[in-house]
Amino acid sequence: MTAGAICRILLLPAIVAMGVAVAPADANAHLMTTGLGPFYDGAAHFLMSPEAILPVAALGIFAGLQGLSHARAAVVMLPIGWILFGFAGVLTGPLDISPIYESVPLILLGGLAAANLRSPTWLTAVLAILLGMLEGYIFGSAASAIRDGMVGVVGTVSVVFITIALVTAAVMNATRGWSRIAVRVVGSWTAATGILLLGWGLRSNGSL
Repeated sequence: MTAGAICRILLLPAIVAMGVAVAPADANAHLMTTGLGPFYDGAAHFLMSPEAILPVAALGIFAGLQGLSHARAAVVMLPIGWILFGFAGVLTGPLDISPIYESVPLILLGGLAAANLRSPTWLTAVLAILLGMLEGYIFGSAASAIRDGMVGVVGTVSVVFITIALVTAAVMNATRGWSRIAVRVVGSWTAATGILLLGWGLRSNGSL
């Protein structure tokens, strides 16, 4: 089976899973208040949310390993999806997201980063916008809960853009064999973290 065929097989479950993830579920949202205003609340929310930082880093690793066109797609499409669905989350209002759903991007993107499969640029763009849609909606609903509103979303997206840009640039500059292996190991750890989060979510819901 070719890498392209594998990518097409992975794409449908990814779309379905991330689409389901924006539905309400039982869990606790992260609510951050810095006292410095809504922009900084939004930035701090992302920086204090490893379950959001890790998939963004994994996407950056995957895109950086694939090359310049993939890196550009990730850097552009992730913030677009994040801010659009972040605003939607603000308008929708507070909701809870289960750890089961938050584990999906960790497992998927961490696994892709670790595998380093050659893939078309459009796949990276789709994964980036899906991740932005999911996380943006979650963060937007949290911003609504603490009344940070759309300014809080803008603060989050600003840090997200910086993060994905730095990670993709660092990975693209990792030209030595050992350094590329090291970033793929980070991807595998991200996937493992997602599996742990999935298990915890299933146990919390009484499925295990």
